[in-house]
Amino acid sequence: MPMQKPLLALAMMLGLTGGALAQADPRQAPVTPPQPSRPQSDANTEFSPQPAANSLQEYARILGEAQSQLETAIQRSDDEPAENQQNAMTPARMDVKAAAQQVHQAMRRAPRELHDEALYEDAERSVREDLFKLSQPLTLDDKGGGARQILNTVDNLRRKVEQRAAGGRAG
Repeated sequence: MPMQKPLLALAMMLGLTGGALAQADPRQAPVTPPQPSRPQSDANTEFSPQPAANSLQEYARILGEAQSQLETAIQRSDDEPAENQQNAMTPARMDVKAAAQQVHQAMRRAPRELHDEALYEDAERSVREDLFKLSQPLTLDDKGGGARQILNTVDNLRRKVEQRAAGGRAG
């Protein structure tokens, strides 16, 4: 008890409040407040960190660039084993996964006019599901199967968006 008064005085000099003193109790779990400068992770965010495309033409271009990066990553990984001697994912496989994630981010940049359409929603859901399978493989020796499905989906979506941008109705 005689030690509490000096600790209380020290705490007051340091500007600690009652809440901070209560957190110092080892029986209580520490409470860490959210930090505004640190991004909060949420796997179910609805919006892309990049702005939506302004037009169907721009969206088709964005999809084409992401598709090209995924094609390149798949080609580079074709000649490499999916895992190394430690049963860890190889750099080429990590590149495929990263490129597939970029495709998903590109898809989520759809212009507002596509947001509620089956054309976009079905493709986005399919890529999201395939990306999950690619991220959580039962075996690493997939040889790009999940990534190729993503590639086919984005290619199909890009072609339909290009058709619609040219004046044809695709869906």
